[in-house]
Amino acid sequence: MDRKTGVDALSPTRNKVYDFLSKTYAMVDDPSTDSIISWGPNGNSFIVWNPAECCRDLFPRLLGITDFARFARFDFTKIETGPQLEFTREGFVRGEPERLVQIGERYVAGLKACRDVYNKRREDLLGNCKNRRERRLVYKERRERYERERGESMDKYFAEAMDKLLKRIAKERETREGGVLSQDVEDRVERLKALF
Repeated sequence: MDRKTGVDALSPTRNKVYDFLSKTYAMVDDPSTDSIISWGPNGNSFIVWNPAECCRDLFPRLLGITDFARFARFDFTKIETGPQLEFTREGFVRGEPERLVQIGERYVAGLKACRDVYNKRREDLLGNCKNRRERRLVYKERRERYERERGESMDKYFAEAMDKLLKRIAKERETREGGVLSQDVEDRVERLKALF
């Protein structure tokens, strides 16, 4: 709750969190999707039987996403069990949709704690500024540090993504007849390698 305006700044976030969790629950609980995604045998996990089809067809249509990244943000633990994926999270249980509220509240509380820490740091930094010029310098330094850290983070992300891609390509070569990919694919791989 914002002290000045009396508005809960996290309300839209809270709504999105509950929306995502309830749609995920409904998708897993829906018998018509069982060939792609369904509850695990104990009801405290869900299994994605066909990850590619799930990302291509179900996620965009039902959740508005195209990959599994958001599940990690909500503290779902991924368990790889062969070609399928299994996800588990405390409180995400078959037959107990009311527990989604607790998951959402914990997630929003974590966001609020991060926001409060950020605001305190900002107030501490700006509170020491004597004039507008000093505040601008502080903002400039923070922006530069953020951009530098973001660049480093992106470099790391792309390096990891490239490594995963090259491993997938190597695995694909092994499974292909004669260990050779088409010339077009080989050319693309070489162009990608040249970028890094």
